[in-house]
Amino acid sequence: MAKITQEQRLIYQQKIKYYKTKIDVIKKDINQLKIESVNNKNKEPLLYFKIANLILNLITYYCALNEISVYLMSVKNTTFLEKARQQLYETIIVIEKVVTNLVNVPFSEYSEYLIPLASVSDLERLNYIKKLGYCIDLVKENFGENTKWKWSFVEIEARFSVIAKNIFDLKRFQKLDDPHEEGFQDRKKMFSIIQRLLYDASLGYREKFELSTKDTEDLIKAIDFQSALLRLNQLTGDQEKIEKCKKHIEVWTNILDKKIEEIEEQKRNKQISKK
Repeated sequence: MAKITQEQRLIYQQKIKYYKTKIDVIKKDINQLKIESVNNKNKEPLLYFKIANLILNLITYYCALNEISVYLMSVKNTTFLEKARQQLYETIIVIEKVVTNLVNVPFSEYSEYLIPLASVSDLERLNYIKKLGYCIDLVKENFGENTKWKWSFVEIEARFSVIAKNIFDLKRFQKLDDPHEEGFQDRKKMFSIIQRLLYDASLGYREKFELSTKDTEDLIKAIDFQSALLRLNQLTGDQEKIEKCKKHIEVWTNILDKKIEEIEEQKRNKQISKK
């Protein structure tokens, strides 16, 4: 790799001034909203939603700073990439505080948390989820395929699928299932996205188990996310998707049972060898 010249560094510093200024402004706005949320608990969920959206803007700017570094100096700026990755967690955590991180549970167990978000339109919820998905893909792309964070993105995407599911008003979706109702197309799009996200999350944990950890916890999570997807598919009555979910759950549960049995057998053998 060629040595970075002083001239390249100066050009880079000049180019990133705009983005750094934008980042500072966003951080100030976020801090102001956090202060307001402390002083006004009734508005806290709505303010958190605004904060989560602002964090997405931070992520795009951090990635832009890295891309400028790659373009001008042919080197990744890992400092900015790390900040972008950390902010993915931050935006997810903020929404989890509002709508919970419950995975495979009935809608009734978390529906009350959506009440404070009643004024947030279906389109606004959809746009947040689409933008978060874009930001996750953007950060992954900036890190590259051989990143050490490969498996951590499985967790990020899984938690993303959960907040997408939990911020979605299933009761409204079922009640207003009519093309003439306002927001109908937005709800249909978001429901489809949630189905895909849960499916991908379950496959992500299954792949992590198979190719990396061999940890039963990852397989349990894969089954849990597939079960959450099954709940949604049962609401729409799509038999093909229902049967597909059930097949995955059955096969993975069998693998889990065999793995647990194998672990127990190893424990017994160790105990015997100690005697």
